Amino acid sequence: MTASTFVAAMSSPEASGSGHEPVLVAMKPYDGFDAALAMAKWIAREQSRPLHAVTVIEPHDTLAIAAGVPVVADHYHNEERSAIADLLEERLSHDTDHELEQHVEVLEGPAAQSIVDLAHDREARAIVVGTGQHNPIGRFVYGERAVQISRLSDRPVVVVPSGAKVGPVREAIVAVDFSPASQRAARFALDLVADDGELVLVHVKSAVNLSDEGAGWWEEAYTKRTTDLFRRFTALLRPGRGIRVTTRLLHGDVADSILAYARHDAGLIACGGRQHSFIERMLLGSVSTQLIRRAECPVVIVPDRGTTEPTEESAGAVGGVVESWDANAWAGLIERFGRRNAGRATQLRFKTASPQGATSVEQGYRLVDATFDRAAARAEIVLTDPDSSNLQVSHRISSVRAVMVSTDASGRDTSLRLDTSSGRCTVTLGD
Repeated sequence: MTASTFVAAMSSPEASGSGHEPVLVAMKPYDGFDAALAMAKWIAREQSRPLHAVTVIEPHDTLAIAAGVPVVADHYHNEERSAIADLLEERLSHDTDHELEQHVEVLEGPAAQSIVDLAHDREARAIVVGTGQHNPIGRFVYGERAVQISRLSDRPVVVVPSGAKVGPVREAIVAVDFSPASQRAARFALDLVADDGELVLVHVKSAVNLSDEGAGWWEEAYTKRTTDLFRRFTALLRPGRGIRVTTRLLHGDVADSILAYARHDAGLIACGGRQHSFIERMLLGSVSTQLIRRAECPVVIVPDRGTTEPTEESAGAVGGVVESWDANAWAGLIERFGRRNAGRATQLRFKTASPQGATSVEQGYRLVDATFDRAAARAEIVLTDPDSSNLQVSHRISSVRAVMVSTDASGRDTSLRLDTSSGRCTVTLGD
């Protein structure tokens, strides 16, 4: 990436934001990103941070060469960058607090990656990006740009639809899967909630196709587990300023449920982002992507690879939980679990969904492998005797309906749970 940098409207070094992590706003000089700029200015003022505006010119020389057109001379590119910097300076100068430290930077390169790289280099607190005009072309082009940035970024991304309200948020929704990323998302959202406002922690449980007998057992166990995780998660936030923290357990498709709930009064939606492979994105999509594309209020995506280490108060308090009811995802979840934990001591527990709840436990073996046969809806757990590598035991778990992988606060796996039409198999890992 090549870059030309222009610094504009910079206040004195004694300005209140000097030396703090900046708020970086990605802009186009012509395309109606007023809501994104207003959001970035508000966050910068509220948190006493510098405001760093950037736009990216994507190079066209390769296309020109391919088409047999002469390449534009460098001095024309420099003039274009200078003109764009002047336009950005002018936009920043309107209705701006003179104490707000500001910078303008014009880069050349691939837009999303250039913005993410700059935010990393400047140690930005967050990237703010708009979704353009409310028309099919503008929303598609800039909405997808926002999706790209959120997938690449190693720090929070605030996506602001055109016309979104800017200012203290009376009610913010946080989509919670109890992972460290969703914990960071809750903390980020909390800073944007108004005094005496409300932070709503929402966890969505997808439907599970179980027998009537099995469904009652599963619902009771799931609700109990979620209540406990909500309690521990909420205890870490310590909101202050009169802010109320409430919890909601919803049922259905994750993105649809959150968006429907947000239509009541929400001024912000926040969630932790997860890294997905290309195939997983094609098959499953992404909750964060759906929120970016469809939400009418600002959306905050906080990556699962945060820029800071866990704090002492949060370490070990809430682990991560990855749950899936989509068979397309189970092979990847189970097989990665097997690869990561090969050789670890295990306890294998089977519990039936019958009223008697018969249980069998097998322990003292080490994990060899874990796989999933999608066609047969069957998982296979292979264990070995630590005293005799020639002795292996293979367990086949049929009629899988849901998969859960749990981790501790450090990200290390603690268990694999397979819910079936007849009961549950839990693989608990030891040291």
